[in-house]
Amino acid sequence: MDQEINKKRIKNIAQMLMEMAAGNFAYRIPRTDNDDELEGLTVLVNWVAEEMQESIFHGGYVNPHYSYRYVVQSSYILDSNFTISDFSADVPGLLGFDSEAILGKDFTVILTKKSAHIWETVQREIVQHETYQITVPLEFFTFDKLLIPVYCNISSLWPRKDIIISSFSVVVDDLIGIKPILKETVTAEEQKIHNYLDVKSTQAVYDYVLANMDSTMPTLKELSQIFGTNEYKLKNGFRQLFKITIQQFYNNERLKRSQLLIKETKIPLKTIALMAGFSTYPNFSRAFKIKFGYSPTKMARR
Repeated sequence: MDQEINKKRIKNIAQMLMEMAAGNFAYRIPRTDNDDELEGLTVLVNWVAEEMQESIFHGGYVNPHYSYRYVVQSSYILDSNFTISDFSADVPGLLGFDSEAILGKDFTVILTKKSAHIWETVQREIVQHETYQITVPLEFFTFDKLLIPVYCNISSLWPRKDIIISSFSVVVDDLIGIKPILKETVTAEEQKIHNYLDVKSTQAVYDYVLANMDSTMPTLKELSQIFGTNEYKLKNGFRQLFKITIQQFYNNERLKRSQLLIKETKIPLKTIALMAGFSTYPNFSRAFKIKFGYSPTKMARR
């Protein structure tokens, strides 16, 4: 059984390398929970693809065979049951599926498992609000089982109950079969836009940590999988933008929240220490004093 699974993993890596050789760096290989040489190779290939994509966009270079110049907007329209009722003409070529395989299907059929969980949360929010709009990172599956990580703008249409999902992807010339429509170089203004998207991605990590303070902090590897990037870029991008590591930010926010709980509630200090994720009160007290300059017992309480 493991041998068959590994054959599929090797096939994914080979397919990814062929896409990169054609000048297409938009795809990613699905990650697994395995901790072996193949998983290490998967991480390396994904990292190379991402770095090449950033280098090409920011440097203004294109593949000499014109295979990397098409930026297309993919759009999906979902009905009130969240099934795909329509999509833009480029979607089948981008994902490699026939139209019949997508039309009328639940939106999750083209999403990875992690993205399906994100979509379930968004789905609940849409049901609860009359109008709704959000931008979230999602990963789409292609027919060849590669991944396309993109940021999607999701909006509910009012007074209709339809939902429109839009994203931008970079694809190779063979997939869409049209003549060149974009300039060969990236302008300074376009470069600013892509730099802005990098910042938005890092900001999304910041928001994710804040929104999940009650949960165990994901590892750097898990965060990089959630946001479709590599660990090195995620770690350094966060430090560069916020002047602090992700773990330090998480710990600081927990301590800030515990400070507020001490001040505004009568919850016992030992309970607050546990709520802040500390296994013992002395550890909490020590971290609290380092952060604020005084121990929890010195705070005035309501």
